[in-house]
Amino acid sequence: MKIDDLIIPQTPSAITSDWLTRALRCTGVLTDAKVVGIHVFPIGAGSGFVGQTARLRIEYDQQTVSAPATVFAKLSSANPTVRQQLRQVGLYETESGFYRDIAPLLSCPLTLPQPYLSLYNEESGECLLLLEDLGHAEFGDNLAGCSSADAQLVVEKLGALHAHYWEAPILKQLPWLRSLGDEASVRIGLYRSMLPRFEERCSNMMTSVIRESARRFAELMPRYIAQLASRPQTFTHGDFRADNFAFTSGPGGRRLTVFDWQVARRATGPRDLAYFLSGSLLVEQRRATEHSLLTLYHESLVANGVSGYDAGDLMQDVQAGLGAPLTTWVIAGGMLDFSSQRGAALFGEVCARLSAMLEDHQFGAYLNELASSRTGTT
Repeated sequence: MKIDDLIIPQTPSAITSDWLTRALRCTGVLTDAKVVGIHVFPIGAGSGFVGQTARLRIEYDQQTVSAPATVFAKLSSANPTVRQQLRQVGLYETESGFYRDIAPLLSCPLTLPQPYLSLYNEESGECLLLLEDLGHAEFGDNLAGCSSADAQLVVEKLGALHAHYWEAPILKQLPWLRSLGDEASVRIGLYRSMLPRFEERCSNMMTSVIRESARRFAELMPRYIAQLASRPQTFTHGDFRADNFAFTSGPGGRRLTVFDWQVARRATGPRDLAYFLSGSLLVEQRRATEHSLLTLYHESLVANGVSGYDAGDLMQDVQAGLGAPLTTWVIAGGMLDFSSQRGAALFGEVCARLSAMLEDHQFGAYLNELASSRTGTT
């Protein structure tokens, strides 16, 4: 049986022992052994807007070294309408492609969850990932923020990732890896439609800096996307923040694992860096350590083979890169529900951090320069 012949289950509970046996044999995880029992433990509500997640504890008819005792299952939404909406923006296709084409490569400089299975149906938008269970790890927390030591580890590894794929030919050979230009009309339309709702729903958390920046950015997004296309491109995570990190400690030292690759893109690397600095560090902590972290990132680029890109280039791209978290939080604030206690606290803290960084890096002055440039159109 070929992996393409597998019918994708629509919910975690629909994954049967026979189906999982066939799936794991298709990928070489199993040879003679077979699955005889599955215990499903939904994570969260089990079926959110974006998808469904669960931990599967697996029983086999015989011991086998290659077979995991537990796996993390990530499925597309069970709602066909939602699946089709998300198919248009490539969330499932991107993450499935990442775990199929990038994660298995030994040359990838980041530690990633081991993928056991990656399935995606282009017509239906259905997706299923079976990944290494990271339940033993220490997960990052955006609200608490990263420690200074962990921030150094994160930034150094981010530089290594970006250097590895810096202007690499493979970036244009992966059909699922989109650039900002590829989705410009969708991105701009979504941002502009969510901006009024963001202002209304988050008025008590919004600063004047964010409000003015968000409105001006809405006008200038076409120019912004066109300008970034002329800068060096690499492989970016797109949602590079503490909530998507897991840490483990051992004889080899502290280890970082990065997950949730649904919005990976071909873009400028410092967008990820600006996203991390503006969202995953407390304001005073970021201000105290930012210079050393920027230096560390640049040193990591150079140490891993990037040339002709100096500290001035980096500062320019970090300043422009603040458009990434601004876009994300405007859309999220307009679209998602942050009414829970943690959600409200997180969104309020992120707004305060982003506002401080927009001001510190003179994002308004950058937008003024962008408005007077001849790059793109409005």
